[in-house]
Amino acid sequence: MTDALSRLLDAADVSGWTGLPADAAETLGIGAGAAPAFDGLLGDPPAMTSWVPLSTRRFTDGLRAWVREGRVVLIEGVMPVDDEGGLLAIPELGEPDAELDHVFGPLTITGGERVYAARGLAVCVNPKSGVLLGVRGYAPTTPEAYRRLLRPVPVPELRLAEGGAP
Repeated sequence: MTDALSRLLDAADVSGWTGLPADAAETLGIGAGAAPAFDGLLGDPPAMTSWVPLSTRRFTDGLRAWVREGRVVLIEGVMPVDDEGGLLAIPELGEPDAELDHVFGPLTITGGERVYAARGLAVCVNPKSGVLLGVRGYAPTTPEAYRRLLRPVPVPELRLAEGGAP
């Protein structure tokens, strides 16, 4: 495993991230039938894409490897925490290539997704609180290609009526 991939998975550290390695599926032990796969949507227009959950203690809302044709195209970790369970601060990464709105549960955070496409990285943040909400690692590309092919499509949150039934 590359040092940068290991730091992203184990510590949510993206400071040295330069892109998802081409052999990420092999490195992560993801092969045909190796783990249960789920389906989600990536890109605009949305394309059905499989994802595999990865073991993590660093990302409290999960770590996923998005897979197309047996190749990992995106690693996504949500709600990273430190060793004591505290929230992480937004990393200093310089000016992003693009800023997009980020849907976080029922909230839409204006400018909450900072895209560093040339580095193969997007970080989801709450600029008001200074908290890192998620990281997305992929192979270097353009901001437009990230939006069109790799950006996860948020799943609408199910709201229950007062009685608890949908």
